[in-house]
Amino acid sequence: MTAPTPRSAAPDVAVGRALDEAATERWDALLGPRGFYAASPWLRHAQATADPAPYYFTASRDGRAVGVLPGYPLHPGTPFVFCSPGRVVDTIHREATGEGAPWAAELLPALACGGRNPSHTKAGLAGDLGPDEQHQVLSALVEAAEEEARQVGLEAVSFLYVDEDDAPLRAVLDERGYAALPGQSAYSLAVPEQDGFDAYLARFDTRRRGKLNRELRALDDAGVSYRTQPLTEPLIEELAPLELALYAKYGTPADADAFKAVLRSVAANTASAARVTTAHVEGRLAGFALTFTHRGELYARQAGFDYAVQGRIPLYFGLVYYELLRLALREGISHIHYSTGSDRAKLSRGCTPRRQIAYVKARRTGLHERLVRLAERCAGQGEQRRP
Repeated sequence: MTAPTPRSAAPDVAVGRALDEAATERWDALLGPRGFYAASPWLRHAQATADPAPYYFTASRDGRAVGVLPGYPLHPGTPFVFCSPGRVVDTIHREATGEGAPWAAELLPALACGGRNPSHTKAGLAGDLGPDEQHQVLSALVEAAEEEARQVGLEAVSFLYVDEDDAPLRAVLDERGYAALPGQSAYSLAVPEQDGFDAYLARFDTRRRGKLNRELRALDDAGVSYRTQPLTEPLIEELAPLELALYAKYGTPADADAFKAVLRSVAANTASAARVTTAHVEGRLAGFALTFTHRGELYARQAGFDYAVQGRIPLYFGLVYYELLRLALREGISHIHYSTGSDRAKLSRGCTPRRQIAYVKARRTGLHERLVRLAERCAGQGEQRRP
């Protein structure tokens, strides 16, 4: 009779409050696709703009790092509203019931885990771990995050943008009693491996392909040109009015000084990952897209436009989709990640949606019961909508 294989010992989890620059290569090696917002370039920026300091949970076994998880304490009034469980839960409640959820404000202060960005909440895992070991490492990381939150009196722990196909992390969060709420969809564009831009156009039916070709001709006829360059201080001054114009178009309050401060932090802390692709009409700056390149993937972060210069030119599609795709083709990039929102525009340009789940666990029993009831209601509505 063969003796059963002994289970590996539970990993040790170290809790840090400062990013260990000597270990960033080791940290990044544990993050797979869609992992940039939990990787060291973004962590350096997030740490520089965080108050209080983030947490870095590192699981190790026999002296080797096998799992990593960032966490951000967020308090009432946080500027990072899309990473706030209070804001996200209120939005989900409003969509499910037609009414806001004032009680969701009680979820703050909270520990937001997996990346301070509204897309792709990630924990890192060593690539050679089997399913049982993955579960063990993730359980240890999540337990450590919950314990740290409890010790410092935070009201909730959240993983707000977990990809639907992240089965290992989802299994652990379900097992630990998190309320699973319906999130948004994040969008990615797969870059053709062969035949370049023509292969991209060939993905569409005749009618849609005709529309895209008309846009491409309009851009050429307008003499639109593009330039990709590092993010520098002089460029930041040029970009600020374009970003503010986009905010104004959609009625969103904006602070020019705060925007510039964020871009200066990005420039200082994300090293060569950050670049800006600018669009020009007759030599005049008309739009920009800030992107990050990391481990063979491109992440579109934010954009802005001079609407007076742009006029009726389809500059948004030319810059954010067609030119970024050309850049990705030149550099052998596998995917462009576009985060959440603007669903129709992203679908119309060939992006693939990936549903996300917002996981939240409240410290107080009554508050958590509200979350569970909301999750059950949303699940029931989802069943009713299925054919």
